[in-house]
Amino acid sequence: MLAESLCNFPPLLLTIGDDERLRDKTIYFAHRSSEPTKYKGPSYNAGKFEKSPFQTPTNTTLEIYEDMPHVFQFMEHASTEKSYERMAEFIDRVTNSLNESLLPSSYNYISAKGEISPSLKEYHKEVLKWEKIGILPSNAQN
Repeated sequence: MLAESLCNFPPLLLTIGDDERLRDKTIYFAHRSSEPTKYKGPSYNAGKFEKSPFQTPTNTTLEIYEDMPHVFQFMEHASTEKSYERMAEFIDRVTNSLNESLLPSSYNYISAKGEISPSLKEYHKEVLKWEKIGILPSNAQN
């Protein structure tokens, strides 16, 4: 996530649980890879993206599963089955579309009932306001 560019990757499928610790970072990663001019990297990389040869947005699919923890696919659950189905569909779509254009990047929220919403919740979008990417807070002692 801290690289100067997250572009020119092959299509990405990012699957996360809504209750996992890496959720916010993954949301930002998804947006930064698919919309690189809108979501910049860390300030210490300022200006490097514009000089990078890697500027083609990455086709990214983000799927957030309601109430699921990190690596939820190891558990037996309806969301696990839905996740496996969606992975298989993604792989099929990517490998069978060599001469066709892919669907645009998408950010989906999948409920515990398996219902797919093609947009994120408002609290997910708060992540997109981050300004100090990759900057550690100061722990200065007085």
